[in-house]
Amino acid sequence: MVHLQVSEHRAINIRRRSLCDNCSIKNCNSFSQGRVIECNQFKPPFVVFMKCRDCGAIYDPYQNIRSLDYELCSECNHAERDPFPIALVCCP
Repeated sequence: MVHLQVSEHRAINIRRRSLCDNCSIKNCNSFSQGRVIECNQFKPPFVVFMKCRDCGAIYDPYQNIRSLDYELCSECNHAERDPFPIALVCCP
């Protein structure tokens, strides 16, 4: 679960297991005993939009359950970038 700050006094919890865990539709038949990551019938408990800190696009964080960084839209999260260098630190 991700605790995401959406404004100064508001935060939401997004469950990463399946999009169905974040959906408010009752008696839905989209769930097929697997991880649902896309659904045309998805309806969040309340509407939240965020602005991507990288490209400035407006996105729905509920549709971003596979993201590593929730402050980025799905395109910026999955864009190929140079990997961060790994620093080796030796302690005496």
